[in-house]
Amino acid sequence: MRRFFLIINTLRYLKWQQIFYRFVRTFITPKVTEKFQGLEPKRSEKWKHLTLYENKINNKSEACFLNYTKKLDLPSDWNNKSLNKLWIYNLHYFEDLLSESAQEKNLFHRKLLNSWIDENPVGFGNGWEPYPTSLRIVNILKAWLGGLELEERIFNSLFIQASLLSNNLEKHLLGNHYFVNLKALLFAGVIFENINWINIAEKGLQYEIPEQILEDGANFELSPMYHSLILLDMLDMFNLSKAYPSKISNKLIYLIQENIPKMLKFMEIMSHPDQGVSFFNDSVDGIAPKKIKIEDYARKLGFEVMSINSENSQIIDNNFSGYFCATFAGSKLLFDASMIGPDYMPGHAHADTLSFEFSIKDQRIFVNSGISEYGKSFNRINQRKTASHNTVEVNGRDSSQVWSSFRVANRAKVVSRYAKKNNDIFLHASHDGYKSLTGGCIHQRNLTLTANSLEVSDTILGDFKYAIARFYIHPSLDVCIRNNVLKIKGSKVFLRSNTENMVVTLKDSFWYPQFGKQIPNKVIEIKFIRQASKILFTWK
Repeated sequence: MRRFFLIINTLRYLKWQQIFYRFVRTFITPKVTEKFQGLEPKRSEKWKHLTLYENKINNKSEACFLNYTKKLDLPSDWNNKSLNKLWIYNLHYFEDLLSESAQEKNLFHRKLLNSWIDENPVGFGNGWEPYPTSLRIVNILKAWLGGLELEERIFNSLFIQASLLSNNLEKHLLGNHYFVNLKALLFAGVIFENINWINIAEKGLQYEIPEQILEDGANFELSPMYHSLILLDMLDMFNLSKAYPSKISNKLIYLIQENIPKMLKFMEIMSHPDQGVSFFNDSVDGIAPKKIKIEDYARKLGFEVMSINSENSQIIDNNFSGYFCATFAGSKLLFDASMIGPDYMPGHAHADTLSFEFSIKDQRIFVNSGISEYGKSFNRINQRKTASHNTVEVNGRDSSQVWSSFRVANRAKVVSRYAKKNNDIFLHASHDGYKSLTGGCIHQRNLTLTANSLEVSDTILGDFKYAIARFYIHPSLDVCIRNNVLKIKGSKVFLRSNTENMVVTLKDSFWYPQFGKQIPNKVIEIKFIRQASKILFTWK
């Protein structure tokens, strides 16, 4: 019965078209409906080329994805069931065509592309799923625009891939998957001069860009990592519009050009001073290109890139996405006072409402746990839970009902949020994730930041049995509790906190800064002994 309600409370948020297209995909097999005419596309000299990634595959066919290195055994590895599904997806993306040493591997890359064509029959296997197909089409075409020579059979394969994709769009998922489907059709449509693909892409993107990019520049899935990926997509499409003038409508170009500056600003706001992404929802380093690469790309296309001076005392309220950013005397505080994400697309959401991350200078102090995998595993489920974030867990429950790999049933709603700045910075938010029809409670959190202190004050309004506030510490820092004094020490920072009259425990944990990577760290747990709990961290 519990699982029945879990499923009902998950499905009720979906759009009707998601349910309809899931039904359609069950009964209709997508097909290739157009034929390549053999005319080689015209490469534009106006394309601004940039290498974006670290090397993924070397000349010895050793591939490293998600921090796992393997000597490729082709053709079996294209669909090797013993390998991680996301690892196999990465093999089909062909991001190495845009890696730092791509020019030195032109012959190897062309050989690998031909192997893919020979060993992946049309419509069969992982590589023909819409998402890897979309990324591969764009990566190959970008590499060609950057100078990689391609023979007719590769163009023919790209055309077939785009034709099948045009009949296999991920309208049952929507979100970032559907977005990259449309982007791939736009690239293929412009370069192969296929009006049908351009029209599909234009119609979809003119709806999806305002839908997926919020007014404060955030991607609506509320993941800093996916925000960077979608920003890269927007830059690519703007680049394409400049490389092939008049091929893309002014309306779409305007939408892209209008949103990129806001997205660049949001990326800067939600990054730590060490230039890495913050870990809210599904977000870690190593998937999107590095922030400096994306910013270099934007500058190359004529956009200005802003920087936040963390020495200034300021509050940036991203009120559309819900995230607060506060800086003071070299410290930076990021506070998740946002909703779970789009109701119909919560697959990358965590139960992390009212969590925060904090840095002093370029040293991260408090970090959410991050993610290391996407499969249906204990790690995946655990990493999405409230207990893996810098927030409060009540009665052993999650603030939002995350389950399986990408499911969310009941969701926390932020019921109040505001900020004010005087001699200090004050951030407030509360959520109802622990309320129920029969009672429950509201979690309220206040954060107060000064030049040399951070106070975290939590209050549980309503009935509860027990509650625990957690604070995950960056693994480069040493943590100990002696004589009721909590000490957090690094090479450049030293924080202290008086824990007298508090029930404080220091436990071992793990930090997951990238897929396939885990690093031991410490977590501070504070058990509530009354309705309110407060801790003050100070530093010099």
